[in-house]
Order: sequence, then structure tokens, then C-alpha cells
Amino acid sequence: MSNKRTKRNAWRGAAAIILIAVFAAAPIVAMLAGAGGSDGALSLLTSRLGLNYVSTTLLLCAAAGASAGIVGAVTAMLVSLTEFPGRRMLSVGLALPFAIPAYVAAYAYGDLFGPFGPVAAIIGAEALPEIRSLPGAAFVLMLTTYPYVYLAMRASLAERSGAMVEAARSLGANPFRATLGVLLTASRPAFFGGLALALMEIAADYGVADFFGVPTLSVGIFRTWYGLGDLQGAMQLAAALFLVALMLVLMESASRKGRASNDVRAQRKARRLSLSPVHGFLAFVACILPIFFGFVAPAGLLLSTLQPEMNAIVMRNLAAAGLNTAAIAAAGAGAALFLALILAYGARAAHGRIAKLVLRAATLGYAVPGAVMAIGVLALSASFARLSGHALAGGVLILLYAYVARFLTAGYNAAAAGLAQISPQMDGAARTLGAAPKRVIRELHWPMARLSLLAGAAIVAIDIAKELPATLILRPFNFETLSTQIYRLASDERLADAAPAALILIALGLLPSIALSLIADSGHKKTRRSKAPAGPELESFSVS
Repeated sequence: MSNKRTKRNAWRGAAAIILIAVFAAAPIVAMLAGAGGSDGALSLLTSRLGLNYVSTTLLLCAAAGASAGIVGAVTAMLVSLTEFPGRRMLSVGLALPFAIPAYVAAYAYGDLFGPFGPVAAIIGAEALPEIRSLPGAAFVLMLTTYPYVYLAMRASLAERSGAMVEAARSLGANPFRATLGVLLTASRPAFFGGLALALMEIAADYGVADFFGVPTLSVGIFRTWYGLGDLQGAMQLAAALFLVALMLVLMESASRKGRASNDVRAQRKARRLSLSPVHGFLAFVACILPIFFGFVAPAGLLLSTLQPEMNAIVMRNLAAAGLNTAAIAAAGAGAALFLALILAYGARAAHGRIAKLVLRAATLGYAVPGAVMAIGVLALSASFARLSGHALAGGVLILLYAYVARFLTAGYNAAAAGLAQISPQMDGAARTLGAAPKRVIRELHWPMARLSLLAGAAIVAIDIAKELPATLILRPFNFETLSTQIYRLASDERLADAAPAALILIALGLLPSIALSLIADSGHKKTRRSKAPAGPELESFSVS
């Protein structure tokens, strides 16, 4: 009887995974199927304009990605491997730029370096650097994406054992070479994993590239559909952007294969390198600059533009956009978490290679840029209309579908993490005692997994609130969210009116930013507290 029940649950789990995978992947399949058109030609993508979109996107990824990788890795090494004044405060502060949406930072820097901005008042308008350019876009995107590399590297370095360094010391390496050579080599997979995530964000960006006049694929998708009404051409550009995102996903997956864990018996505290006063000051400056330019400067400018008494119309529009954002974010987070729970329970019951592949397809949406998902939903709606003669329900429901399909992965990760704390043997014991499945979920699963589930719902809601390109493409007429209101007002050079909505989004983004930083820091404390066999510790030394 038990075997029959297990097989039945496995089949149900597999069916649930397949259905949700179809739901989540349908827009991408429709977009890829329609990209070639009836004659299979990729006219726009192979034109000079299409090639320019592709080359500019790759150039922006190379410039912003390389600088984000350098800044993230250097700051992670400094706060993880060395000791200098202010290190603890800076280790948390380096995650703060995560709270600034990239397009909000772009609007702030556009005002800072504008002809009537604060920088022009100091150095003169003639000496202003051209911020609205590809280098300017790369600079802003570097500031908002380096935390991916920083947090990944910091967590990896915190987990590495001091015994690895001691082994290198016993082979004759000096402390500096032993620390950098051994720990950084072991953390290479974390670096490339974080870099892949940063590159995904850079490739998917629309707000920064559009405001700075950089013709990337995301900008091209928006112009082709929104400006020209050419769904065919938009699908071709979306297919190219999807392929870029897919390559980055494969890069991120490959980076995980090289991760190695320490032997439990070899856990030992690794002493940080004690820097001389001069080098300690340089390390402090190197860590404070990304915080200043990535968080303090844009947030400070927005605060300075706030008006004591705002226009009644602006206040009314802000309230309407806030209510719309709260409503659709709550609905999207609830729907995504509901499907994520079904997916997590299905994955818990179903096993095998095929189930894992289908699960991967169901959770691919998080890596898909918002513009690609939006065009995929439009392509799916057009395909459905051709086959049935009836269009899919439009308006907010279409937008909600795009949100759920894209951010389902974040909900699934939270649900799977919560259920991973509950052993299947506990479920079996509860059923043996006569507990019905509903009672097991209510009295066993929910109490143990609720924190993870609530955190997942909050992350999905914040992601929905910050999403810009998908909202711009799919939103109903006259439906404003905080992100679209910021975009509209800042595009009209009305940053003072956009500041309240931008600060609300920054406040929402602070929650996961600080949480991620504290989690990374707790990993180091755990390693520090772990007991190890008696043995010599790496002595601190001064780098002079």
C-alpha cells in the first residue's frame, strides 16, 4: 500500500511540474516559434540596425561586467581577508547599492551631471563628462550590479577553512601568497557565478540604456513594438536577447560545478591579514567609494530634491501608483507562491532526470529579461487568437501572467528551502499516526516553512514593484505603477516629482539588501565559531 501511494504521489508530482512548466515556458516558446515568421526570415535581426543592437548589448555587458567583477571581487577580498578600521560597517554597506533600481540611479546621475546640476556648478558646464553615453551607462550598471559578485565572493571566502592556508604555509608560501593564492583559487566558481548574475541584469536592463541613449536589445524591443507596432521584429530581437540570457544561465550553472566544500575535520579559523595604517586607509577608501557612488550619491540627490509641499496632482498620482503597485505586487506574489508551493511539493514527490529537466524549464523565467517575457506573452496571445479566434484576456491579467511566469523561480527557491527543512520521514510518521494530508500541511509544514515562504513572497513582491520593461509593454492604458511613474516623470526631466516614488522603491529594496549582507556575514561568524582540532593558527602580519 505504501509503495502504491508513493508511486501515485510521484505521478501527481510529475504532472504538477509539467503543467506549471508549460504555464511558465509557453511565452518563451511562442516567442521563439514566431521569431522567424512564416518564411523563417530574420530580417530585422540581420539588418544593420539589428546587428547594432546586438553589438551594443555585448559591448555594454563587457564594459559593465568587467568593472562590476573587479569592484565586487576586490571589495569582497578586502572585507573578508584583511583587517582595517571600519571593515564591519563597510561589509554591510557594500550591499546597499542593491537597493537602488538601476534606472533610478541613472535618473539621479543624469541630474547630477546635467548642465544645471551640482557638478556643473562646481566644475563648469564645459568640463562636464558626457554621462548619457555607453561609458556612462556602464558606470551606473557597474554600481548597481557589483553586489552580485561581492556577495557571492564574500560568502565563499567566509566558508573557506584556515587549514587550507596552513597547508600552503607548510609548503613554504608566505602568508600573503598563501591567503590570496589558495582562497581565491577556491572561490573562483563563486566569482563567475556572481558575474553571470550581474551580466544577466546588465543584458536585461532597459531603463538605464533608454535614458542614456544606448541602443541595446532591450531598447530595440521596446522601440520596435511600442513605437512601430512590429511584433515580428520585436520577437526577433527578443529571441536574440533570450539567447544571450541563456548563455549566461549556462555559465552560472557551470560555475556551480567547480564549488568544493571543506572537510568538516579541517575547519579552522583563518586569521585576517592585518594591514599597515597606509594600506588600511587605502582599503577603507576602496570600499567606501562604491557605497558612496552606488548608494549615498543617488539616494542623497533624491532626498535633496524632495519638496516640502508637493503638488496635489502629484500626490494624487503617487497615491494611485502606490495602490496599483501594492495590489498587483500582492496578487503576483500570492499567485507565484501558490504555484511555487505546488512545484515544490511536486519536486518533493517526483524524482528522476526527466523531472529535473522539466523543473529547470519551469524555473527558467527568472533569467529571462522582462522585455523578452513581455514580448513572449504578446506572441502567445497572438498565437492563441489565430488558433481560436479569440484573444486572451487582456489588461492587468496579461501583466500579472508575465510577472508570475518571470518571478516564479524566486517563490520556488523559497518554498523549496522551507520544505527542505522537513524530512519526508516526518510526513510518513504523521500519516502513520492517522493525520490527514491537510493536517500535516497545517500543523507540520506551515510552522516550519512559513518564514521561508513569507520571505519568498516579499522578494517576489519587491521584484514586481521594481519591474519596468514588462510593465511598460503590457500595462493597460492609464495604469501606472511606481516604476512606470518614475520612468515617465524622469524622462520629462521632472526628477523632483519622481523622487517620492523612487525613494519608496529604494526603501523596499533596502530590506533584501541588508538581509543578504547579514546572511553572508553570518556565514563568516559560523566558520569562525566552528570547533577544530588543536593546531597552529595563521599568525597575523602587516602588509607594508
